[in-house]
This record gives sequence, C-alpha cells and structure tokens, in this order.
Amino acid sequence: TVPLDLGAKGSCQIGGNVASNAGGLRLVRWGSLHGSVLGIEAALPDGTLLDTLSTVRKDNTGLDLKQLFIGSEGSLGVITKVAIAAPRKPKAVDVCV
Repeated sequence: TVPLDLGAKGSCQIGGNVASNAGGLRLVRWGSLHGSVLGIEAALPDGTLLDTLSTVRKDNTGLDLKQLFIGSEGSLGVITKVAIAAPRKPKAVDVCV
C-alpha cells in the first residue's frame, strides 16, 4: 500500500504530489510524504536530468538534493521519477465498536 491517500485520486500525479508535499488523508497514520520519498529524478530548467534515484534509506555522501525538490512546487524542476518507501499491508484490521 502507498502511504498516500488523496481526495483527488483520479486526477493527480505522484510527481505533483511530491512537488507540493501533499499529505493526504493518511498523514496522521503514515506520516508526511517528505519522509517516504527515497529518491527522485528531476528535469532541471536547463534540460539536464538530476538523478538521485536510490532505494537506500540513509545516504550521507553529500547534500540531499531530493529534499530540496520535495515541496518546491516545481520551481526548481519537474519531478519525473520517484522511489517511495511503502509500508507493509497490515495482516488484519480490528475494529472496536
């Protein structure tokens, strides 16, 4: 399951959700989209591709440029690919009435 559940499911794209740092209906349960993004690929205004696609949770090799693009509303570039950490689907859901 993707930890993002938006009201505009049929009309939104994942790149736009990351660019606007959309929280969605499951924000309280799964946390911000900011923490779920593992890597991005973005097209910069001059046409070059910035590739920070990585599925590694921790990366201390330099500046974390993907965090700049998350929530930038497209002002730094257009996000073309995203790697998202998806939590495991729960085995059961218990409801108490």
